[in-house]
Amino acid sequence: MNMEPILRKITLASVQYGLSDLQSKEQFWDGLASKIREAAEKGANLVVFPEYVTAHLLSLEPTMTNEEACVYLDSCTERYVRFFQHCSQEWQVLILGGTHVCKEEKGFVNKAFLFFPDGRMETQNKIHLTPEEQVRWPLTAGDELSVFETAWGLVAILTCYDIEFPELARAAAERGAELILCPSYTDNASGYSRVRFCAQARAIENQLFVVVSGLVGALAEGRPQVDQGYCQAGLFTPCDSPFAQDGVERVGKLNEDMVVMAEIDFAKLCENRRGGAVAPFYDRRPNLYKQQSGKMAVEKTRR
Repeated sequence: MNMEPILRKITLASVQYGLSDLQSKEQFWDGLASKIREAAEKGANLVVFPEYVTAHLLSLEPTMTNEEACVYLDSCTERYVRFFQHCSQEWQVLILGGTHVCKEEKGFVNKAFLFFPDGRMETQNKIHLTPEEQVRWPLTAGDELSVFETAWGLVAILTCYDIEFPELARAAAERGAELILCPSYTDNASGYSRVRFCAQARAIENQLFVVVSGLVGALAEGRPQVDQGYCQAGLFTPCDSPFAQDGVERVGKLNEDMVVMAEIDFAKLCENRRGGAVAPFYDRRPNLYKQQSGKMAVEKTRR
């Protein structure tokens, strides 16, 4: 689908989604709808929800094993898709519906869903699974990176741990992505710091925007899959002109249930790539890096 970019300045809403004790499934869906309504009424063109957002529904059920949780969450897929498609069309906003566990031919996956106002839907499986997702969850890693066309340019989705691998973000940038969406779930400061600092590094290295969204708060009766969240959602940029010196365009209040609003100006990104103090995206030397890595491999073999 060839979409001519028409918007170079958009309003983003990155959700710090608060975990709380639910009384019903309807309360969960109504809560999501409220966040989307709030963002849309503030002028959002894009709304980003965090990783494992539907795992909040597990708080309504007796404690499950991870495999049982996967089966349960997969049973919610039809409603999940229908809900976000409806909200995207009703409010005319692009929505990253966080990630949702569902079943594919090879097994259960942690999948991000991107919903368009015209009814289109795109997906991206998490490519790098954490040790917990590999060992405790019966999840299957994705093996393909997609770059999606939007009304303002190309977008990629790197879910949580994916942002910690420079090669993946570089591949997205080389394919034209100017914005990376990073839905995340971290339950402590160290986990969040890894995602946050790597998101900022990816923005600097590739001279693009990175958006982080995450779960916050805690459940009174935790579940093995999701019990508490730690996050400070935001929009991050290169640390160079014409952006802020620290590369932070906007962040929320730490661990507060809220919608973080920020403006994404792609014209400024073009300005940075053309006339910034440094140009790490263009000045890289991949052939040299490959050569040096090869030398290290040979040296290790000789030893």
